[in-house]
Amino acid sequence: MTKLTEDSLEFAREHIEKFYDSDFFPRAMEFGALWHSWEDVKKELLSKNINKFWVTNPKTSVSLKPRGGFRVVQQLDPIDTLVYTALGYSIATQVEQARIPTAQHVACSYRFSVKDGSFFSSGNGFGEFTNQSEHLADNYKYVLATDITDFYNQIYLHRLNNAIEYADAALKPLADDIERFISNINGKTSQGVPVGPAASIVMAEAVMMDIDSFLINKGVYHTRYVDDFRVFSNSKETLLTVLEELTLYLYKVHRLTLSTEKTKIIESDKYVSEILHNHYELERVELFETLEIFNPYSGESEEVEIPIDDEKIIASEQITILADRVLERKYLDLGLSRALVRKAKTFKIKELALIIFENFEFFAPIVNDVCLYLSAVSDNDFVTEWKDNLVAVSQMDVMQRELVRTWYEWYISNNVNLLKVPELNSFVMNGNNICNQAQAAISTKNLSWVRDKKDSLYSFGEWDKRAIIMAAQVLPSDEKNHWLKPTESSSPVFIDRLVAKWVREAF
Repeated sequence: MTKLTEDSLEFAREHIEKFYDSDFFPRAMEFGALWHSWEDVKKELLSKNINKFWVTNPKTSVSLKPRGGFRVVQQLDPIDTLVYTALGYSIATQVEQARIPTAQHVACSYRFSVKDGSFFSSGNGFGEFTNQSEHLADNYKYVLATDITDFYNQIYLHRLNNAIEYADAALKPLADDIERFISNINGKTSQGVPVGPAASIVMAEAVMMDIDSFLINKGVYHTRYVDDFRVFSNSKETLLTVLEELTLYLYKVHRLTLSTEKTKIIESDKYVSEILHNHYELERVELFETLEIFNPYSGESEEVEIPIDDEKIIASEQITILADRVLERKYLDLGLSRALVRKAKTFKIKELALIIFENFEFFAPIVNDVCLYLSAVSDNDFVTEWKDNLVAVSQMDVMQRELVRTWYEWYISNNVNLLKVPELNSFVMNGNNICNQAQAAISTKNLSWVRDKKDSLYSFGEWDKRAIIMAAQVLPSDEKNHWLKPTESSSPVFIDRLVAKWVREAF
């Protein structure tokens, strides 16, 4: 049995404040309550063994994939996020030291360098992966390309435990607690790490360590980006044998399977010309170089310096032209489209809005970035100009997708000018998302909504209950204090007490 350290919790707070709690959901509002009572939060979490923590069921939804289908994604309860991030911090350095050394260009994805609230060294490693693939293709006749099916959701937690112990035997007690903690998040099942939190990248790369070693032991050269493998040899038969043995090893040891659709053995020159150097891939690299360089956090980017005085004009011209290039593709390129939308957000370039409105369903797989962009540019003039388009988007069939609607409601609920548009107000308030309705009530100071909900508070689920408590900030002070004091003093749920205290004292 182990306990968290104060350093790990301070890192977790800095990480969440700088980056995100989930890559697929709006940031949880409750973190404000945790920071408001930070010393109390630390005292509570440092006083208990990790295996004694109460774990809450995460939000679970599905995110659209550009080529069709869905990916299961999760958002942990805010305290669980804090704990999970702290656990990732507690093993990241040892896991990095146990991985194949960077200089060998094998494990290219997400090298860890824990500092300043970040898990990662600069860059996410994809460029290194493609460069090493090209280098090996120049030296070997054939390449095996394959990846693991539904990797994060299929990770066997006991093998994660083993991997952490392998990284440092002294971590064995912590590894046991991590296995138990994630299993509790999963409802006592033994497979899968949450899809969304950055700490899961640490867990996934830990599991991959022995798989990299397995391939090296086979005497072949390979390079890897997350669960995407490229294995090289001068013999097609050798690669077929490696594929056979890798398939068996993954199943027997990890209960993982390779994707049949994405597995192939081809000539290296064909791989280079048709995949690495095809028209779209070369154009993609060119566009990335034009736009920006991404760090490993999908919500963050480092702008490329442009040695011209009026940078915003240049950026606007780039985006208008390059957005059309993105739309030429049959399927949305996630990286490229995110780069475009984020650059437009950085410079508050409103010209991209019409392109998004006209192609909203095409951009739906990055609805989080789209709504963050719209939020950044939606001043009163923007809402007046684009009101009809905004209403039209709310009436699209794609709004039947839960996560798309969640984000679009979030965007509307945080903007009082949008909420003045009757159709958009009704879109939020007549939906099923209590959290977004609560935010809308806060934005518009809607007393009647809060009063209607507060008398039946305990009939709601945990997330909705806390949202209603947060909306109580719009109540008159005497009414607010009278209602919240019992929750603050006697609720059996720690985070409910924190939220009630925050709303009483800070608003």
